[in-house]
Amino acid sequence: MTSKTRITFYGHSLFVIQSKDGIRIGMDPYNERVKYKLPDVSVDVVTISHAHYDHSNSNLFKGNPEIIDKTGIYDFKGIPINGFPSFHDNKHGKSRGNNIIFKFEVDGIKFAHLGDYGSVADEKTLSEIKNLDIIFIPVGGVFTINYREAINLINELNPKIAVPMHFKEKDTHVGVDDINPFKNSLDDLSKVKEMGNSFEISKEELPFSTEIWIMHGI
Repeated sequence: MTSKTRITFYGHSLFVIQSKDGIRIGMDPYNERVKYKLPDVSVDVVTISHAHYDHSNSNLFKGNPEIIDKTGIYDFKGIPINGFPSFHDNKHGKSRGNNIIFKFEVDGIKFAHLGDYGSVADEKTLSEIKNLDIIFIPVGGVFTINYREAINLINELNPKIAVPMHFKEKDTHVGVDDINPFKNSLDDLSKVKEMGNSFEISKEELPFSTEIWIMHGI
C-alpha cells in the first residue's frame, strides 16, 4: 500500500496503475515482438483495447488477473471501469478494426487509456473522456492518430495531464514515430515534464491546466 496513486510505464502502451490500497490495473500488454525483454509484473485486472499482438498479451502479467476486453460498465473491487467503442483507423474500422477506450477512477483520480485510437470518436464517447485528470494517448502515428492529431485531441479533451504513448523507444521494434515530432510541435514547453518511468500522485497534486508528462518505459 502507498499513500498516493502510482503510475508506471513499461513502454509502448503498457501502463500499470496501483491504487493506494494496492490494487493494480494493467493496460494493453505487448509480446516479444515489441520488446525482446518482457517486464516482470503482476496485476489484479487487465484491460485490452483490441486484439493485436502489441496490446493483448495478457499472459505477460503474473497474478492470474481478471481480463476486460469488451466495451461496457465494470466494477473491480470498487474501481469503476468503463469501456467505450472507437476505431483503430479513420475508416470506421474498415482497415484495422475496432478499438476500446477505457475510463477508470482510482483514488478519486479519473483516467482514460485511449488504446490504438485512430479517428474521431462519436460525440457521446468524447463527452465521456473530456475534462478528466489523466489520459494516456497515442502519438506515434502510422497505426494510430499522429502527433498533430494527438495535440489537437489533447486540446479538445482538456485533461489535467496527458501522457504520450505508442511511440518508438530505443528498445521497441514497432515502426512508429519517436517522441520528438510530438514534443517539438507543442506550443508551450513550460507545460512539458519528463517523468521517468513512474510517478506517484494524489488528486490534490493535479495541475490546474493541461500539462504533458512524458514517461519512458522500463
